[in-house]
Amino acid sequence: MPKLLIVDDELGSREALKIIFAHEYTVLSAATAEEALAVLAAELVDLVLLDVVMPGRSGLDLLRQIHADNSDLPIIMVSASTAISPVVEAIREGAIDFIGKPFDVENLRHVVRRALETKRLHRQVAVLKTELSATFPTQEIVGRSSAFVAAIDQLRHAAVTDATVLIQGESGTGKELAARLLHAQSPRHDEPFVAVHCASLPENLLESELFGYEKGAFTNADHQKPGRFELAGSGTLFFDEIGEMSTAMQVKLLRVLQEREFMRVGGTRLLHTNARIIAATARDLRKEASEGLFREDLFYRLNVVRILLPPLRERRDDIPLLLTHFLSRLGPVLHAATRGFDADALHRLCTYAWPGNVRELRNVVERVLVLHGREPTISVLKLPEEFHAESESNDLGALNEPAFSAAPLAPPAADGLTLEAAVSAYERQLIADALRQAGGILTRAAEKLGTTRRILRYKMEKLGL
Repeated sequence: MPKLLIVDDELGSREALKIIFAHEYTVLSAATAEEALAVLAAELVDLVLLDVVMPGRSGLDLLRQIHADNSDLPIIMVSASTAISPVVEAIREGAIDFIGKPFDVENLRHVVRRALETKRLHRQVAVLKTELSATFPTQEIVGRSSAFVAAIDQLRHAAVTDATVLIQGESGTGKELAARLLHAQSPRHDEPFVAVHCASLPENLLESELFGYEKGAFTNADHQKPGRFELAGSGTLFFDEIGEMSTAMQVKLLRVLQEREFMRVGGTRLLHTNARIIAATARDLRKEASEGLFREDLFYRLNVVRILLPPLRERRDDIPLLLTHFLSRLGPVLHAATRGFDADALHRLCTYAWPGNVRELRNVVERVLVLHGREPTISVLKLPEEFHAESESNDLGALNEPAFSAAPLAPPAADGLTLEAAVSAYERQLIADALRQAGGILTRAAEKLGTTRRILRYKMEKLGL
């Protein structure tokens, strides 16, 4: 529920405004500028109704200070005076509207609703500007296999609650799509959905991205910036690949989940959050928590409702449905005439192991349409080379095994190599082989090597891979 702060030295005015707004909003009040600043330091307020004439510091002085601290906070000025100059001054200082006493109640309610809606829209625009990935349309949740339908049913049941949800599944199974569907079907659907991609954000930036920062908090912090918790408001905050988060950040996130409050980097006042938390991971966090690789207390905070998305190899009945779906979505965009696959090609697609899951399937359809989109039907010869390798074995059971088998690695010949160069060469060989086995998926390759995605990425950059 949005929070309104009423600042007026007249008790009667404060009480009247409380009665007007109490059924729609959480109403806070202050009789002086000092009381108002104390409330703003303790609460995350959505809008201020501010009287112009007050004892001590005037409403205009308070308006200037509030906007200096938080330029995004909408302020509506209130006055019994009919003079024009305070109106002009208030608007010049950043007030969004000016209401005269006595109040026209319906007009006042309309002005407040409009101001809050404008703020919500501005916050959503800010979210769009800071999103790290493209929009994921929830209509791409496609499937009718029993395992998939069971997972989506669990998701829909969880959507109507405020429970924290942990979505588990291999890379490419659609964890972010599932999170967006959950948000779209929740009571918070009109509020922002804010994604935090833990694996792609450097650790030294993650804290300021989550909590925001104050002006002057560090070099180049020349303005105040809200973090993802603030941008989410009363919406949904989604942590993708939360298993990649460092232990230090896990501690800070745990505190926010426990206390529902945080501070901006460089800040001194506590801010409150009402955002719903959804997390996703391709890793077994329960096992990692038991081994001390992930904080056990944070795991139990996240694991309130656990939803497991099955890999594509366990829902093969959905492959023809997904192929049709992606053809219909991508065909018009790519100006392709293709309407389907012939029987041999469809058989090959349905018996492939799909290590990259639905994401890999979508990429295959897009590649085929780009290269062969003029053909009405795609034959098996037009499929990528990995599908031709699959034809060497028609044993469907074997497809549940890894798509690549790793030959034992031999250490590089040491002739003419220093120890450091030999170790680097062997590391390159190990990493390259793991990447081939994982189909180029970093998270899967890191698991094979017994390390994290972050460390693997660092090693690859160091070794020039």
